[in-house]
Amino acid sequence: MQNSKMGLRGVVIAEVRGPDGKLKQREVTHNLVTDQGDDFAKSAIYTGAYTTWGMKLGTAETAAAKNGAGSFIATGDYISGSAQALDDSTPKEGASGNICQFRNQWAAGEATNATINRVAIVDNTSDAGEADATHTFAIAKFASTIDKGASDTLTVTWNVTVLGS
Repeated sequence: MQNSKMGLRGVVIAEVRGPDGKLKQREVTHNLVTDQGDDFAKSAIYTGAYTTWGMKLGTAETAAAKNGAGSFIATGDYISGSAQALDDSTPKEGASGNICQFRNQWAAGEATNATINRVAIVDNTSDAGEADATHTFAIAKFASTIDKGASDTLTVTWNVTVLGS
């Protein structure tokens, strides 16, 4: 008998576009699925778990972590107005059958901030940070700070690859 091992690996792409639609900044980083996210992924196989999910932005420079302070967007770190439901078209299959793509877009006037350092996929869209990691599926810290001006649009595309052995 051979055991099967499953894992998740994600790539997060953030793009800031000015009012003219031209690309101002692009950040690509890897995410870390939190301990809570491992449990979410297991339960999502059996339920419609994604219906209340969204993304939130944060300013902290804390490294992404499986648990503890790096595993969620804390209340003091949360960017006001950034809690939004996932785009209606996601999650969806990505470039191949083992990729699940999540996406969100913050339009001009939404989540304006000069120090965006983190993004999280969460199981809620309450307009606040969290007190702990119980609502966070995955989190990523950008290599460079994102400066989203009031006229800019920020799109985050998150590709989660399901790995097998």
